[in-house]
Amino acid sequence: MKIFFIIVFILSLDLFAKETEDKSNQDNNCSTKSEVLEAALKKEPSIYETLLSLDYIQSNISQKILIFSSNLDHTVKNWVKSDTNTSNKEVKKCIEEEKKAYSLYSIVRLYDNFFKDETFLSTTNRSYVRIIWGAEENQEEGLNFLNNIRVNLRLPKTEDALYLFIGDDEDYETKTFNKANEDKTTSVGIKYMLDNLDVLNGSVFGGFKGITNPFIKLRLQYPIAFKYLLFRPVQYVEYSYEDEFKKETQFYFDHSLASKKELVRLSFNRYTETYLDGMNYSAQLSYLSTIKHGVGIQVYTNLSGRTQAQTTKPANTKYNITPTAGIYNYSSGIVWKQQFFKKYLFYELQPLVEFAQQYDYNANYIFRANLELYFGDI
Repeated sequence: MKIFFIIVFILSLDLFAKETEDKSNQDNNCSTKSEVLEAALKKEPSIYETLLSLDYIQSNISQKILIFSSNLDHTVKNWVKSDTNTSNKEVKKCIEEEKKAYSLYSIVRLYDNFFKDETFLSTTNRSYVRIIWGAEENQEEGLNFLNNIRVNLRLPKTEDALYLFIGDDEDYETKTFNKANEDKTTSVGIKYMLDNLDVLNGSVFGGFKGITNPFIKLRLQYPIAFKYLLFRPVQYVEYSYEDEFKKETQFYFDHSLASKKELVRLSFNRYTETYLDGMNYSAQLSYLSTIKHGVGIQVYTNLSGRTQAQTTKPANTKYNITPTAGIYNYSSGIVWKQQFFKKYLFYELQPLVEFAQQYDYNANYIFRANLELYFGDI
């Protein structure tokens, strides 16, 4: 019950502080920005233009990020107050650092938006409906099908804070076509976005996974931009009536290549729950690129492991392999996603090969094809 009270406490602080803080922040930001820009204009017109370009970049990004090793605000304020302490070159350098950080963040968000990454679906303040129909041909398991729906609808007159959701990050895992997930109940409930946490992005989910299984979940994300790297730690904490506590930690490291159109991503994941012995973990290295507008490609290699096996019963009677702790699956594949006919219609092709413990690490060739309808900003 501790996590429940913690979430309620955060929620109450957000509700009581929201109106007062928004008003004071708006007044302070406007006055500070206007003073700095006015002083910059009097001293150096080129600096004023640079600040305006930075302000434009920031205003077109919906979320804040922490700029590590950049002290832009401190430098600019000192430069405004003093004629000699800070050179124009130093100010311009700091501004350029921040522009590069926001540029990297924008590229990452564009790829997350296109591939509908979980970090996008869980953090966007836009309403959307996404429907996926898919099929998989698996050398070991044969043909399987997938129907998946994800809905996020903004509730009116709630200041973009409350959303009705159908499906969440766990429901999205059914995209792996695992037969064990065929009877999994879709989550339904209300999401509250905590928008007064500055750089910290937070959401509270409350609802049902079936009539008899209510749950509440907290999701936190803290994007930090280094000079050439965007680091995004993500934390999930969930309590449900049937499964009790679940915790999941994710780390995303994104680096843009010289072309500024290509991205390399390294991600790590660990997962624990009350009735799970030990923990599960995974790591993935991905290369993301776009060939032209409406076409994206992702090349990845992944490994999954566990610190303790949950059963000694073989998962596949053909190979009769007893599950053990350690890495139990390696996989590599290519994702080709393309928009066609309409802006809301996409198809996705994904050939991959996996080496799973349950198949005695023999190569298992898989081909997936998805048709996706995505209606965004509705």
